[in-house]
Amino acid sequence: MTTSTTIRMFVLTLLVLSLLTGCGQTPTSNPTTPSRGQGAMVPVLALSELAPGPNRIAVGVLQDGSPINDPELSLPMRFFYLDGGNAAEVRSESTAVYRGEGLPFGLYVGYATFDQPGAWGVEITLPQAEGEPVVSRLRLDVLAQPQVPAVGMAAIPTNNLTIRDQPDLTRLTSDARPDADLYQMTISEAIAAEKPFVVAFSTPGYCQTAVCAPNQMVLKQLKDQYQASTNFIHVEVYAYPFGENFQAQRFVPSMRDWNLRTEPWTFLVDANGIIQARYEGGLTFAELEPALAQLAAGEPITPPGE
Repeated sequence: MTTSTTIRMFVLTLLVLSLLTGCGQTPTSNPTTPSRGQGAMVPVLALSELAPGPNRIAVGVLQDGSPINDPELSLPMRFFYLDGGNAAEVRSESTAVYRGEGLPFGLYVGYATFDQPGAWGVEITLPQAEGEPVVSRLRLDVLAQPQVPAVGMAAIPTNNLTIRDQPDLTRLTSDARPDADLYQMTISEAIAAEKPFVVAFSTPGYCQTAVCAPNQMVLKQLKDQYQASTNFIHVEVYAYPFGENFQAQRFVPSMRDWNLRTEPWTFLVDANGIIQARYEGGLTFAELEPALAQLAAGEPITPPGE
């Protein structure tokens, strides 16, 4: 988990973007890459918790107070264990690459594996418009016990609503273009089926960071490609009436069952009911498809670069 100040900084920026783009609006093309400003680039970690094992490290970059959306930008990262005897020892390295295709802001994603809980640090190298690159150091708190189900844990059985409970899709999901295939089974049924599955907790019509609708497009695209080998489930974050429950911040029971306090979250679960990957926030086809191909084939999911 990052510092609360860092999280709030990035979330507030995304909230402004969501007001400009509209959470329920689906981008028709990739956002235009803005020209670089003259101020120093500042990394902001876009995640709410970290746990021992493999972790997805999502980073936003601000310059002159605005998010950078540059597909050519990549961010070398080095990780250190601060609670150990040698805090200067590099424990692992990664590169955060552009994962903003179809999203309303630039997102850069790398992966790191933490072998123990405690205080870690990440060193991120950022190029600058002029002069030498700047190295930014941020603290990471790796929880001993994750609050959100983590990689290697069993998926939690829960009876989310399906089309059998509510045949009217407009009352089952806030998605403006709902796909009935995503509401055919509960998570409990998916676990019992002993078949790999993907479950996405999101609210396309009321997403506070404007990424749920783009995520839903990726989910539908992958479902069309992999539905013969993998089940797909979308869990709407708020019950109908969505707007009323959004205003009251009343989550559906399945969100509480999975101990989710933010959205969106996406999980890849294998045929044995074990979580093989988890993704917080915005997703792209380019990032998710290789992992899903491994899941569907019954292979371990190997993060890019490992």
